[in-house]
Amino acid sequence: MKKKLLSTLLCAAMAVSMLAGCGGSDSNAAADNSTASDATETTASADNQASGEDVTIEFWTIDLKAAFGDFFNDMIAQYESENPGVTVNWTDVPYGDIQSKLVTSVAGGAAPDVVNLNTQFTLTLAGQGALVDLNKEATDEQKSIYIPDLWDSAKIGDSVYAFPWYASPDIMFYNQELFDKAGIEVPTTFDEALEEAEEFYNKTGAYLFMPDEFFNILFEEGIDVLNADKTAAAFNTQETVDLLNKYKEYTDKGVIPKTKWGDWDEMLKLFESGKLAIVSSSGSSLSRIKDEAPDIYEKVGVSTPLTGKNGLSRNPLMNLVVPEASKNHEAAIAFANYVTNDANQLAFCKEVSIFPSTTAASEDPYFTSDTATLEGQASAMSAKASLTSKDFSLGIGDQSNIQTAVDKAYEAAITNGDDVQTALDQAEADVNGILAELE
Repeated sequence: MKKKLLSTLLCAAMAVSMLAGCGGSDSNAAADNSTASDATETTASADNQASGEDVTIEFWTIDLKAAFGDFFNDMIAQYESENPGVTVNWTDVPYGDIQSKLVTSVAGGAAPDVVNLNTQFTLTLAGQGALVDLNKEATDEQKSIYIPDLWDSAKIGDSVYAFPWYASPDIMFYNQELFDKAGIEVPTTFDEALEEAEEFYNKTGAYLFMPDEFFNILFEEGIDVLNADKTAAAFNTQETVDLLNKYKEYTDKGVIPKTKWGDWDEMLKLFESGKLAIVSSSGSSLSRIKDEAPDIYEKVGVSTPLTGKNGLSRNPLMNLVVPEASKNHEAAIAFANYVTNDANQLAFCKEVSIFPSTTAASEDPYFTSDTATLEGQASAMSAKASLTSKDFSLGIGDQSNIQTAVDKAYEAAITNGDDVQTALDQAEADVNGILAELE
């Protein structure tokens, strides 16, 4: 039995215990892989007719109804028409409320059947046995449609706990006017950006780039955060010391920011005021730049994001999970697979600048057919970036605390000016303490 999470995740731990312990677990509900139906033609209707019982699926999403209410209502209506006896109740929850509402709902014995979660919270719940293992309960056909790296994002050991849904691969937005003023080519790697950072700042008075969160930098540079069996920290190496010292050299000169690494709102604020030349984010951020800083929007170019030694960039995922406490495992899995199938993901991507997690949808010419507009260029660039991107997942149940502990090494060394080795030693000890709590 795993121990409770640290006090900072107390609320999540409450949700975990209740999700795992409340409601009925339909352990025999998984469909036989050898008789799987088509991924878009679910088995829910046939099961209902055989049992003579109707099924109601409680479906929770995060911050989607205001902008996409018609889209989801139409999709749900189509699903219900194709699956007589199945009713889908859709609840849309504000991002900041999802955790508390999940706790309250499950405490009342009313666990939702399909829930939209990010990968970190998915892994937190999965690590405590609170989510259905889709490698066991979904059919081979249901599992086969997703891009392998994205399917593995919610993987712990041999188990996978989420259907990957919409992705937001990072692409680069850059200020063409600032690069023209500096007379410097747009860099493609972090090493190039560091080498050019001082000259760029001196010529323009703007930062060339703002570093990512230190945890993400380790992923990008191919530095293992944990050892192979995920029992101990592995990042406290000479390579990491040298890397952090290299960044410290430039922050001490004042040519790259010293604080708020990876803070999107801070990066956007600097970019929109002409004080930062590069931001990396999803294509959907372009509309915000256009609304908030139309003068900067007119100067924007797009490219692939900066990468480190392994050539990978970040691709944050939203997922659909089925809580273990759901009373309708098979019907919930079928609906979650339907929402995330090729056709529905492609249709959703046409509503907003996101990217699908299924192989067939990701290869659709829609994403590369329009290069005349900036938005079309961003879409094409997202398609290109998705081929070398992944959700930066450790594959364990307490990534958020580990990520915070790793990032504190940067804050101590860069922001506070502490010794780099001392900062990494402390981060290593903190991570090992978190891992010990998970045993």
